Amino acid sequence: MAEVGILGKVLAVISLLIVLWGSYLAYAFLTLTPQISGAWGYVNEKSIELDINVYFGKPLPISGGIDEAELYWAGIKVGTLKDLKVGFLKDNARGMLILNSKEIVEALKQHIKNGEKSEVEIRVRGSIFGLPFLRGSFSQPIETDLLSYISNISIESSGDLIKTPAVEGMPSKWGEIRENTIEILSDVKIYNPNPFPLPLFGIKYTIDANDYSVAQGELLERVTIPANGRETAKIRTVIDTDILPKVIAEHIKRGERSKLILKLSLNVKVFGREITLDLPTVEKTVETNIVEGLNWALSG
Repeated sequence: MAEVGILGKVLAVISLLIVLWGSYLAYAFLTLTPQISGAWGYVNEKSIELDINVYFGKPLPISGGIDEAELYWAGIKVGTLKDLKVGFLKDNARGMLILNSKEIVEALKQHIKNGEKSEVEIRVRGSIFGLPFLRGSFSQPIETDLLSYISNISIESSGDLIKTPAVEGMPSKWGEIRENTIEILSDVKIYNPNPFPLPLFGIKYTIDANDYSVAQGELLERVTIPANGRETAKIRTVIDTDILPKVIAEHIKRGERSKLILKLSLNVKVFGREITLDLPTVEKTVETNIVEGLNWALSG
């Protein structure tokens, strides 16, 4: 009988510990205020590493973590978060998010096809004490206006004898998207400050990003810009998507800053003579905070 009594006390103590553990675990999860921070790791044109650190705000009485989380953009898998482990009574966990540059470009194409609207989705699989406990997904919408970087371009006139035309805007829309290219169709609003007309028979338009040539433009239809007047020139710009992984890697290495350089030359006829007018170069700085955006997505 004594042994039964001792066993009963032992079981009672174990039960009490389980109840206390369960109560604290429930309290910990109900009052959890996780903070996610990230820092760029190794970056090249093929893959991008992001060190993820999750601070829970209090020690957790569990051992487990996220075995794998897959990151999807516009329905395309662009990255994987692996081995984000939680140690018993630890208040933080660390893991590595590996992004595939090529798939990011493919997701960008799909994002553009969807009218620059898409979703970032996280699919998660986790465990506690080696036992599966979490399978699910959550997503956040993303909407951009990438064409605004060129649609609102304006270039002032310059020169003395023959003045270069001014550009008063380039309203643009997306064209065809192919395996290695993305097309932009633009209406270039041109003002001719000269007292004589300028027949326009060609345009050379280039976009460089971080010292890489990413796009070339051409005139679709010949037009004549009237003296002291305005005309619209239709151009097609083709982006080389094969170079974008290098541009993305350089963008991150530069602290998520990129320098865009736009050059525009007009081939015109002046009194029957063909000449090229080089317009002033346009420089733009593109800044992002991708880490913050990913943290926001991971935070749900």
